[in-house]
Amino acid sequence: MRFLIVSWGNFERWKETKYRFGEEASVGPSTLPILQKALKPDWTVIILSDTLGMDFSSYGALREDVRNRVMDFLERIGAGREVDVLIVPGIGQFAHGTFKGNAMDAYYYLLHELAQILPPDEPLDVHFDSTHGLNYITLLAYRALKELLGIAAITNDVMFAAYNSDPFVPGITKELTINVIERIMVQPSPLLERIPTEDKRYLKNFSLSGREYGTILRNLKYLRELRRTAGRLNSWISSIVNGLPLVFASAFPRREVISNALEELRSTYTSYIMISNGLVNRELSLGEGFGRLVKLLFQTRVLGGQNPPRDELSIEELKLLSERVFRGRVLASTKTELDRIAKSVNMDVGWIRYAELLRMKGKSPNPQVDDRNFLAHAGLEANLIEVRRKGELYIRYTKESVTYGGRQKEPWRVIESILSKTLGG
Repeated sequence: MRFLIVSWGNFERWKETKYRFGEEASVGPSTLPILQKALKPDWTVIILSDTLGMDFSSYGALREDVRNRVMDFLERIGAGREVDVLIVPGIGQFAHGTFKGNAMDAYYYLLHELAQILPPDEPLDVHFDSTHGLNYITLLAYRALKELLGIAAITNDVMFAAYNSDPFVPGITKELTINVIERIMVQPSPLLERIPTEDKRYLKNFSLSGREYGTILRNLKYLRELRRTAGRLNSWISSIVNGLPLVFASAFPRREVISNALEELRSTYTSYIMISNGLVNRELSLGEGFGRLVKLLFQTRVLGGQNPPRDELSIEELKLLSERVFRGRVLASTKTELDRIAKSVNMDVGWIRYAELLRMKGKSPNPQVDDRNFLAHAGLEANLIEVRRKGELYIRYTKESVTYGGRQKEPWRVIESILSKTLGG
């Protein structure tokens, strides 16, 4: 699917200009018509700041004012109305009003909205025009877009191009060429950061009293539910980077838990946007935890469709999963490990700890789980997995305690402990 995404400032101030893009040329106040004609996108997305709003009767009215004016502008320049208009939270002092808040809210808002628009399961051809962009919002839009496309590229072909025009000099410029600034095939770039366990990293305080802020955090029930599963979520994130197919399948996130937490955070943030005559004050701001949840949810959509977690998989299912999710040396080492286990379990057997089976064969596996060994064997460490063969070979993580660091521990506690160390953030 082909997208044209444009970042705009105050469109009502733009003057008639002649633009050239490739073989196309047009005269108008915007690059949008010529880009739509040349690129023929399936869908267009326009990014605007809410600082353009003039109606301070409510925050909803402020946003609607921006939306109505931009739709009238699109009709005037003949760009069509088949678009998504993303009105992001902006900051600054202007002749018509003052907007207070955290500049990074624009980035987190765009992450959330673009993740709803970009399809997770098909090739993408994305074109980004920054010609008319508003300073920091354009930079944050570029960042959010590239991060989501890197996740989409795990399983899809993704092309990205960025454009900007020649400089405009009043009284001198006769024609502006729209230049290709970047054109690449996006490389897979999965989420690499852990899900935080501190509430304040999801929703930050901008101008509230400490007591009121603390009360708000204590009332985030869906976030509290999600944080209880943070270790399992982090294990799944790590499994993609480190080529751990059984962890990937067994720890696959429950999407509704993430969605509920995101909606709770978004609605809480919005409810603390205070507006009065000429002033918008955002008393809360979105944090890095919110952004990571957005990327995590998008990554589950890219990698799993509607797949629930699965505890037991056949060796063939693990191979197919690995070929779909992993790449390069990670994929090669994971397939080597799966082949090694398949060859070693060459007789029918009921569920048995793999370490015990190896001892029956006269081998000497490690007596306890070791971090390096776990990662080197694609998460299929002998003390942690059980195998069963009746024609087809199946593998699962044991539910019995294992030795780790000289002590008996629950197996998933061990897995979560090992994999939390592999992530940043």
